[in-house]
Amino acid sequence: MTEAESPSANDSASTEAVTETLKIGLLVHQTDWFAGVDMPNFYEFNAMVAYVNDELGGWKVGDTTYALEAVNMDGRSDPEALRAGAIALVDAGVDFVVETNDFWVVANESVFEEAGVLHASAYCTYVPGYLGEENPMAFTASDGSIGDYAAGFEVLNKVYPEVKSVVCVENDNGVNELLFERMRSYGSQYGIDVLDDYIMYAGDTTDYSAVALQIVNSGADCFMGNGVPEAYGALLKEVRALGSDAVMACIQGKPVTMLMEYAPADALYNGFTLGASTRASDLNMNPDLLNKVVEKVRELYGDEVAATFDGAACNNLYVMLQCMSIANSVDPKEVAKAWENLTTVDTLYGTGTAGGLETYGIANHAIGHPKPVSVIDPEAEDGWKFWGWIDVAIP
Repeated sequence: MTEAESPSANDSASTEAVTETLKIGLLVHQTDWFAGVDMPNFYEFNAMVAYVNDELGGWKVGDTTYALEAVNMDGRSDPEALRAGAIALVDAGVDFVVETNDFWVVANESVFEEAGVLHASAYCTYVPGYLGEENPMAFTASDGSIGDYAAGFEVLNKVYPEVKSVVCVENDNGVNELLFERMRSYGSQYGIDVLDDYIMYAGDTTDYSAVALQIVNSGADCFMGNGVPEAYGALLKEVRALGSDAVMACIQGKPVTMLMEYAPADALYNGFTLGASTRASDLNMNPDLLNKVVEKVRELYGDEVAATFDGAACNNLYVMLQCMSIANSVDPKEVAKAWENLTTVDTLYGTGTAGGLETYGIANHAIGHPKPVSVIDPEAEDGWKFWGWIDVAIP
């Protein structure tokens, strides 16, 4: 079992001439409705490529130092376009791909598996079949819904101990019975009852008043779910408008500031997201590598994009690169073997742990890593505070 190298172990690449180019594919949605989730992945992935090339002088694998070349394909928020993008990546000779959420990539997983491409989902919502023995080249280096919900219940226990009941509120792109049962088991660890009936809304919902009424009528102390910032910001607004002080547990990696844009000031209390902070006063609480990549995002795309840093896609790229160094190879099958033999690995968020056998039925194809927590607090700077980090492992 091997622990992967950190960037400092690869620093020798910066003093050597780059000898070859290595294509890395990115298959996310740059246009249409899911672009709100995936464009941060686009910016951050490409910033990570630039960071490796500009700051590290490329990535060293054995005696070869590679300049990374990002090959970006737009899934256009459409399954057929996504599959066409996967085929185009294979045709372009790409052997490594970071791709969008697992509920999307069931449309293209066979393309990559048949071509022997190592593909890693930026975020797994626990859709059955993406990770498993039937897809030996599929991986993820992000906590996904399994890790995020575990972190969310720990936050409730530590920050909101008054919460004793939770209603799950999810869009129809992610929730399923398996995930719901995981939530119930997580809640039971802290004496929190997850109500039997979860609330599901359409992914393209624009009016959240009826959903908010369901939340309030449930009587739960907290509503919890994963969704785009617009959705959970709108839910917070509508729930408060109905007179409820229920805690909002937004189980997503987006910064709390994105969500706060969609609710008025008098609604902004009793809530949190699992987002990092790039605010200057909080940088000392972040891993050094995360801050460096954020700075590259800022350099390439501006302050506004850097302020919404999540890191899912670029973290998958970073773990892939380390596995190449461990394998001493850029053969995707050899890199896959190296990933499968990980115990721990460096991530943008700190030390990650390989796991997933109990959850997905295949060992070490999922990486659990520390999760950041940002809390809405009317008395704090800018109306919110960075609370800290929660350790996460994927069973």
